[in-house]
Amino acid sequence: MKANSSGFNLYDALLLIGLEGRTGELVVESGNNIGSLFFHEGRILLAFSPYTRAIGDLLVEQAVLTDAELLDVLKQQMTGPHTPVGTLLLKTGKVTFPIIETMVQEQIRRAIKDFSGWNPLDFNFVAKDVKPFDTIHLPVYEFIPADIINSTLVFVAGLANVVGHPVKTQAVG
Repeated sequence: MKANSSGFNLYDALLLIGLEGRTGELVVESGNNIGSLFFHEGRILLAFSPYTRAIGDLLVEQAVLTDAELLDVLKQQMTGPHTPVGTLLLKTGKVTFPIIETMVQEQIRRAIKDFSGWNPLDFNFVAKDVKPFDTIHLPVYEFIPADIINSTLVFVAGLANVVGHPVKTQAVG
C-alpha cells in the first residue's frame, strides 16, 4: 500500500492495517522527516520518529538507570543478535516489565502524534515478517477518531447486509 495525503490520511492507513490484520512496516515521510511503525497482525509493536527519544535515554533521565548501566546494555545489544534494549534490561533485572511496557507504548503514542502533524504526508506499507519480542503492543483503534470508527462500522454492516451476512455493530463513544 503506497499513498499520499491526496486520498488517504494516517488514520485511514492505520484503520486498513488494523482491519486487515497486516504484518509489516508502515514507512511515514514528510519532506526530510521519516519514521516507521511496525505491525504484527494489525497491532502496533514499535514506532520511530526522528523526534521520539530512545527508551534507554528516557530511563537514564528518570534515574531508573545510570549512564554506565545503559552503555553496558548497548554493548550487549551490539555484540549479539538484535534484541531490543528493553528486553536486555529486563534480563539484567534493572527494570520491570511494566516500566518497559509503559515506555514502549508512550514511544508509539509520541511517534503517531508526530506523524499526524506532518504535512504533506506520504506513506508506504511494506509486508515483512515482523515478530513480537514480547506482549507489548497497542491497537490501531486507539489512534482513530470515534467518528471514523463508527462510519466504518456502519459501512461494514451495510456491506454485510448486501451480501446476505448481517453483522451486529456497536458504536464507539
